[in-house]
Amino acid sequence: MSMVADPFPNFFIVGAPKCGTTTVSNALTRHPNVFFCDPKEPFFWSEDFPKLRTQERLACVDDYLQLFRNAEPRHQVIAEGSTNYLYSQVAIPAIMKFNPQARFLAIVRNPAEAAYSFHDELVYTSNEDESNFERAWRMQDVRRSGQRVPQTCRAEQWLQYEKVMSFGEQLERFFEVVPEPQRLVLLFDDVAKDTRGTYLKILQFVGLKDDGQCEFDRAKSARQVRFAAVHRFLRLPPKPLAVPMLYFRRYVAKQNSGMIGQVKRLLVRSRKRPELSPEFHEELKRCFEPEVRRVESLLQTDLQHWLAG
Repeated sequence: MSMVADPFPNFFIVGAPKCGTTTVSNALTRHPNVFFCDPKEPFFWSEDFPKLRTQERLACVDDYLQLFRNAEPRHQVIAEGSTNYLYSQVAIPAIMKFNPQARFLAIVRNPAEAAYSFHDELVYTSNEDESNFERAWRMQDVRRSGQRVPQTCRAEQWLQYEKVMSFGEQLERFFEVVPEPQRLVLLFDDVAKDTRGTYLKILQFVGLKDDGQCEFDRAKSARQVRFAAVHRFLRLPPKPLAVPMLYFRRYVAKQNSGMIGQVKRLLVRSRKRPELSPEFHEELKRCFEPEVRRVESLLQTDLQHWLAG
């Protein structure tokens, strides 16, 4: 991939959430010729998600470019991975205006599975206060009017589970804006089944040599906080502590060993996600069938197993 004189992002993982983007970005971060910004998801280009941009304190393009200032000449790929960009109405066109040569990776998944997994993640991160997915699903209309939105929710749009996972509609917009040589779309199924193979496909797409990685991070199992009050304080501190707490959370997120790692493991426990009722599962499949058919048509692939499971 071509480079410019100053560190300048040229590769964007645009989504979707709960579709394997963390596995892919972690692998790319370890490649010697890739620089990933910190935080991985700055949300800068999604102006239709104003709370996210405000939280990351990126007021202008110069602030955004500071995230990449430590990139070195060896870094052929300078990347970020805001997974709401595919869902955003404005992010990808804005990126194309910013860097017309940018390359994009999107990963999509069975939308019924992705929606359920995303709900679980939102509950864990205090963006969602309704722990039962079926009840949360049925609250979408109410929340669209601004009611029953948790105070700790960073983006009200995330609570519109059907729209977040409308991958056919999103990919159609994506294809209209980004030329085919500059985009790659993968299936979560393939990332999970053959992570090494999909990793090599991504390296080929961005013009990098294989660095020999064979061990990859796997998706986290469903998680639950042990002490809700502590978790809520970390996510929604008093206003004077909001900025220092943001940087504290970023620091802690990277620490998985020593005392901090032990405390993190104490505060969180894995759990088995409850099965959806057969009736609700069928309802989700019927709801998402038109989107699945659109994805099939766009990618020229058979996704009948998404509707049969």
